Amino acid sequence: MWQEKLKQVVENCGGTVWFNEPLSRHTSFRIGGPAEALVTVTTEAGLKLVQQVCLANQVRMSILGRGTNVLISDQGVAGVVIKLAGEFTQVTVSGTEIYAGAGVLLDDIAAVAEDAGMSGTEFLAGIPGTVGGGLISNAGAYGSCLADVVSEVEVINSLGEKAVLGQGQLINQYRQPVIPPGWWALRVTIKLSVGKGRSVQSIRQERWTRHPQEPSAGSVFKNPAVLPAGKLIEQCRLKGLALGRAVVSERHGNFIVNRGNARFAEVYELIQIVKAAVEEMTGIELNEEVQLFPHQCSGTKRR
Repeated sequence: MWQEKLKQVVENCGGTVWFNEPLSRHTSFRIGGPAEALVTVTTEAGLKLVQQVCLANQVRMSILGRGTNVLISDQGVAGVVIKLAGEFTQVTVSGTEIYAGAGVLLDDIAAVAEDAGMSGTEFLAGIPGTVGGGLISNAGAYGSCLADVVSEVEVINSLGEKAVLGQGQLINQYRQPVIPPGWWALRVTIKLSVGKGRSVQSIRQERWTRHPQEPSAGSVFKNPAVLPAGKLIEQCRLKGLALGRAVVSERHGNFIVNRGNARFAEVYELIQIVKAAVEEMTGIELNEEVQLFPHQCSGTKRR
């Protein structure tokens, strides 16, 4: 069976395998059914071996970062869900550039740059996702986004083919994937500026004060051009609206929080209710920032 081969390959490469592992344990929303197999890979060689097992057995592959901007069905995820660890969580500074693995936390990028006397990435402070996840949504804050500072991305596809994408091949659009569909990030190069920027700790504190602390997936909707989504939702008096244990946060209208054992269906339906209410009251259509996982660019599906 492919599960036995997968376990052997992963453990031989220093990784870990869980079968039927609840993904609710691995997402900030605390929602998500079991992964058929959840693995951590610590090296690129290990990742390629996992890909070979999946390809040989027509098993779907997905890469999950820190699970901070995703909503996962209670039915779980078929195939192999991969988490990047080990060498993929290493970050170094050389001159005015940062080299970081896709598993590095965005907040750590901001902190490392500040410690090196550099600026340009402080807007990433307090964002709880990883570099790889941030590239899926072009994560950002305070008018800046990840694509503004990334100069190069080393990527791999589900067939194990690698490429290096320069800045001209990257996409810089609001909350849109930075890398083309079908590719996963392995490492990035980020350009910095010499000099001191805004304090990373002050930005963290500001985000902590403004955002709810209950389990959530962060901002649910992208901000329309006319007004931030949270303000629109507040103006429509939707704060506190609940469906089961899923609730529109009273602290920030663009957050849906899990008040304990919320279900996928409750969150998903509440999102649709909020969208419909805002459009009916204001004529403005909200688009989701939170993403269903697995993403459509996930790898080979089992036949």
